[in-house]
Amino acid sequence: MKSKQSFLEKLLLASCMLIPALPAANAGGFAATVSPPRFELFAKPGDTVRETVEISNSDATTANFKMRTADWDLTEDGKVIIHPPELQPGSCRGWTRLERRSIKMAGNTSRRFRYEVHVPADTPPGECRVALLLEGLDEESVMAGPDEIRFPVQGRIAIIVYVVIGDALPDMELHKISISTVNNQQTPVAVLENKGMAHGRPSGILVGTDAVGNKLEFSVSPSPVMPGQTRNIPIWPAKTNKVSMQDVVMPLQLSGTIEWEGGNKKISETLSPTHQIGLKE
Repeated sequence: MKSKQSFLEKLLLASCMLIPALPAANAGGFAATVSPPRFELFAKPGDTVRETVEISNSDATTANFKMRTADWDLTEDGKVIIHPPELQPGSCRGWTRLERRSIKMAGNTSRRFRYEVHVPADTPPGECRVALLLEGLDEESVMAGPDEIRFPVQGRIAIIVYVVIGDALPDMELHKISISTVNNQQTPVAVLENKGMAHGRPSGILVGTDAVGNKLEFSVSPSPVMPGQTRNIPIWPAKTNKVSMQDVVMPLQLSGTIEWEGGNKKISETLSPTHQIGLKE
């Protein structure tokens, strides 16, 4: 005997069944990959920058995709936000030329896709940031739920493009090193501010010693810091460490050098979740 369920109950059940599948790149028949996923380019005013991205269709059947541009931002916690189709203030999307807007690919094939960025001659030093969005040409109907309720699901990949113009550079300042919760784990972080005209990426290998003498190696995440932004950049423990962060006995003595384009800072800090100090002068 069938149980009696309201339409809302069926809808909620179907939604729950779909949630694990949505983050996958091939959800709803979307089986595209791209390489590289990011471009960091340089240009002078008046230049035209030409690049290609390789697109692969890993499905066995023919797939139809569309390509468009979008404005995007990076939040302070490192999440990429793709803006609606309307141009955002200061957008440089109008500089971008795409080889084509629609792409048809046979199953298990790859092809190169060309794009150009035309920098106006009167552009001041700064940074152009645009996303190339590869999307399914048609929405796929995904079946779920007891009565085969269908939802439209559309796959999408964002290819991130930076174009540094003229002599624009990051101007990074390391405010402090502290302990913060990252991915539900106590992790060292570098608090970095970028006062420059282009994004900056930190790097560095640091060495840590905890209160009972355990030795650990850490690497600074190369996550970008946008102009005008202050971010907590994780300093990840190496996978080869014999001791995990859960087993570290605080305080943790951390030393080494954090570098970025145009600068660096040597650190030697004692860290704990309850006693966080700034950089020593």
